[in-house]
Amino acid sequence: MTPTRRLAWGALTLYAALTLMSIGAFLVMVGKPIPAGFDAGLWRAGYAFGMKYMGAGIIYLGFVAAVAGLASHIGWRRATTGAGLVVGLTLAVETIGAKTGFPFGEHGYGGQLGWLAFGLVPFVIPLSWFLMLYASLGIALRFRRGRAATLLLTALGLFAWDVLMEPAMSAAYPFWVWRSSGVWYGMPVANWLTWLAIGPVIGWLVLRTAGPGLGRLATDPLPRWLYACTGILPLALAIRFGLLVPAVVGGLAMTAYLVAPLLPRTAAAPSAAAGPGRLEALP
Repeated sequence: MTPTRRLAWGALTLYAALTLMSIGAFLVMVGKPIPAGFDAGLWRAGYAFGMKYMGAGIIYLGFVAAVAGLASHIGWRRATTGAGLVVGLTLAVETIGAKTGFPFGEHGYGGQLGWLAFGLVPFVIPLSWFLMLYASLGIALRFRRGRAATLLLTALGLFAWDVLMEPAMSAAYPFWVWRSSGVWYGMPVANWLTWLAIGPVIGWLVLRTAGPGLGRLATDPLPRWLYACTGILPLALAIRFGLLVPAVVGGLAMTAYLVAPLLPRTAAAPSAAAGPGRLEALP
């Protein structure tokens, strides 16, 4: 295993471990009384530390896993270029959205996800866009379709994640708040429309910068593990705070996206329609 691959898998392992720790903290600490016999000062210090650093730390590790995972196939220069373009574009859109309400809808972020870029958007938000783009794209490539279909499938992967993530991160525990009533636990339809529009655009940025080596991502298990791990925390939060409908709907949506390329009918299609050569020619 190359150093880049070791970095990617190491970051993913820590990402999963901190995710499980965060779930445990929500189960035993958030909204719970201090256990009898436990030092109150130590409990409060641990709680404050976790709330300040854990969420952002998890996303940083996921971002490192995604960039290193991509770099292991296309090289660091191309991978960091693609990541930089995605982070830059989504940061710009997120900043405009937080400032004006367009295009996502009226919303605002709290301080639980770390430093706010321009005082409006946690810097880890555009990083999370890239890590989930990488995971969704890696799964979309397993369908072995052409460029347009791959970009649409990538957007569907992001969309499935957002179905679960939005209620968990806003209605269950307010990492951000929707300021006007919406159709999905406070979220307006405009948010989903924006996700479906941005998904193909940022996917195209990676396709254009990646070069032919991107096709090898289709056989890499790392994007699938990252996608699955990223769904665990919002699923746990939705269940923990009694949001069973988004837990079921979002959980099933992410699971369907994850397993669809493994179905026999899907797996049989590439031999006739999109062999390895077509994958290499995607950009």
